[in-house]
Amino acid sequence: MKKPDNPKERNLVKGALRRVFSRSELRRRAVEKALVKDYVDPSRPRVTKWGRCADCGKMEALYKMQVDHKDPVVPLDKALEDLSWDDVVDRLWTDERNLQALCQECHKTKSKEENKERRLHKKIKKDET
Repeated sequence: MKKPDNPKERNLVKGALRRVFSRSELRRRAVEKALVKDYVDPSRPRVTKWGRCADCGKMEALYKMQVDHKDPVVPLDKALEDLSWDDVVDRLWTDERNLQALCQECHKTKSKEENKERRLHKKIKKDET
């Protein structure tokens, strides 16, 4: 499958893939693995389902849990432009063991570190040419 040359179109496709994944059965199963039955937070009585973050162990409302790919969709030493759409889809719909439910803070921190690593690899690659 040919990728759009225009960065705006490429980002639109990437966003569409992420939205579809966010509604997928695979994502739902990954979040349900984090479910802690019979947990109740008296300060938030309306929340009935709670999950435990795989990284910090904090209890979070299940609807707020985010699914993270342990092995990132875009490898740290590559850019989205280096992958075909087939590769992106295959890495997005990965094996269930590659997914973990994280709280928003842990997911944000992990993503930030991965992006920092990508920028470093991109700079090294640029310096070599």
